[in-house]
Amino acid sequence: MPRRHDIHAAFVAAIQQNPKGYQCLHTNDFIRELRARNWHFSQKDANEWIEFYQTFFVDKTPDDSQNRIWMLCTMGRVL
Repeated sequence: MPRRHDIHAAFVAAIQQNPKGYQCLHTNDFIRELRARNWHFSQKDANEWIEFYQTFFVDKTPDDSQNRIWMLCTMGRVL
């Protein structure tokens, strides 16, 4: 049975460090980690969760794709 705190754990597991040293993640990586924890979010649901609960992450997607690139702001932290 899925547990709410597994969503946050999936988010943390999806975070990667890009070549410039910034912490970032793609929506599809977050969804993959969620599925491993028995949660099934759509891209829209995952993006809405990140927008609402992770205020230090900003959308850096260059186009209108739903597989967004989320980057941690300077001096930000994972909530």
